[in-house]
Amino acid sequence: MENKRIWSKMGLWLAAALLVLGLAACGSNEDKSSPSPSATESASPSASASQESSPSASSSEETAASSETVYPLTLKDSTGTDVVFEQAPERVVTLAPSETEVMFAIGSGAKVVAVDNYSDYPEEAQSLEKVGDINTNLEALLAAKPDVVLAHSGMQANVIEELRKLNVKVFASDPKTLEQVMEKIGTVGQIMNAQEGAAQVVATMKDELKRVTDALQDVAAKKVYMEFSPGWTVGSGEYMDEILTLAGGDNVSKEKSGWFEVDPEAVIKSNPEVILYALNPNYDLGILQAIKDRPGFDAIDAVKNNRMFAVDDNSISRVGPRLTKVLYDMAKAIHPDKVK
Repeated sequence: MENKRIWSKMGLWLAAALLVLGLAACGSNEDKSSPSPSATESASPSASASQESSPSASSSEETAASSETVYPLTLKDSTGTDVVFEQAPERVVTLAPSETEVMFAIGSGAKVVAVDNYSDYPEEAQSLEKVGDINTNLEALLAAKPDVVLAHSGMQANVIEELRKLNVKVFASDPKTLEQVMEKIGTVGQIMNAQEGAAQVVATMKDELKRVTDALQDVAAKKVYMEFSPGWTVGSGEYMDEILTLAGGDNVSKEKSGWFEVDPEAVIKSNPEVILYALNPNYDLGILQAIKDRPGFDAIDAVKNNRMFAVDDNSISRVGPRLTKVLYDMAKAIHPDKVK
C-alpha cells in the first residue's frame, strides 16, 4: 500500500518502532494516518506523455526498446502536474525505496546521487548520500543538486509541495495496480532515455506474472488473510489486494477499502484457509507471534493447520520491479500443489 507502511505503504505508526518500520518499507514523508506499505501508493492518474513523438509508459516493450526519447518531453505526473524535461536527467534523487529500485533496474543507477534513508536495495544504493526519512532533509537534498526528484505522491505530498516552491523539479507517482507499476517503470525509462532497460524489466515482470496466472488457471481461490504490518491489513483498491488476488487468494478483508487496522472478530468469522504476514530480516515485526496470541485466532483454519507463511516485507511493500517475484512466492504459499 514502495517499506509498504505503503510508507501506503503508507501511514504514521502508532508507535515509534512501527513508524521506523513503515518508513523502511515504503519511503519518507508520510501524509496519511494509517500505515500503508509503499512509498508507492493513493488513487491517482498514472503518468502519461503529452507529446505524440515520445512513446507513452503503456507502449509495447518492442516500441520502447527501439525508441530514443525525444526531448523536450512533457509528462503529467500523479499530482496532475505537467513536468517538462529538456534533456535526460544526469542527477536524480529518489525519495522512496521503490523509485531507487526502478532506477537501478532499468540501468540508470549511476545517475542516482542521493536516496531516502531506507533505500537498501540493490546493495549499491546503501552507499549513496541519504536525505532523510519521514522528514526529508531539504538542505541535503538541495546540496545534491538534482535535475529531478522522484517521489511518491501518496506518501509525500507535503515535501513535493515544498520542493516545487523551491523550484526543484519533482516527478511523482502513486501506482495502485500491478499494471500501473509497470507503466511507471516504462515512464521512468522514458524520462531517463533508458527505454530499452525499462522494456526488459517490464517484459520480465510480465513473464513472471504469466507463469503464475498460467499455473492458477481455473483454480478456485482460497480465503486468505494478509497482515502486512503489526495489526494492519489491506482491503480492496490497493495494489497489495490485487497481488493477493492474482496469487490465487480471496482477500477476507476485501469488503473494506484501503489500509486499516485489523478487526479480529471479522477475521475469525471469515475463517481464512491461509494467512500471509510480512517478515523483515532487519526488524522484528512480531506479526506471527501477534497472530498466534490474538484471542480466538486459534480457532481459525489457517492457524489450526499451520498454514501461515511469511512474505518478504520489502518486496511486498514497494511498488517496484520485485512485485512479480513476491507474487510468485505468495502463489506458491497459497497453492503449493499448483505453483512449484
